[in-house]
Amino acid sequence: MTTMKKVLFVLLLVALALGGYAKKNKTADPICGAWKYYNGSVKNDFQRITKQNASNTFASEYFVFNKNNEFKHEFLNNENQIVKTLIGKWKAEDGKIKISYADIDFQLSINYFFIDKDLVLGQNFNHVVLTKDISEGYNDDNANLASIGK
Repeated sequence: MTTMKKVLFVLLLVALALGGYAKKNKTADPICGAWKYYNGSVKNDFQRITKQNASNTFASEYFVFNKNNEFKHEFLNNENQIVKTLIGKWKAEDGKIKISYADIDFQLSINYFFIDKDLVLGQNFNHVVLTKDISEGYNDDNANLASIGK
């Protein structure tokens, strides 16, 4: 019987150790989700993309950072319809975010930080401000499938 108690005790310890390990949830990356372009400096790194899309009239821009490090940059018209989507990859490390577009030859590595609900990409006089305070029907409940007014 003593051997049986030892086996049960070891199994209990293993179960507790594995149970504690399984419960650890990775905290969600605060960058993940849909962000609306809110404001930017007069000159910023994203103007090159905007100039390339000047032929399409758009009223707003959204940046969607997915958990799998995929990225979408969506341009919407006045009716909240997507008129253009650019895709790519992103990676955040040590206060910098690297964004690489797949559709166009453009990548950048810039500082990022948060001010309240806003995500700031860049610094000083070269930055854009993105906000999570989205009120125009953009749904990022499922960040892998962004939907506008569907």
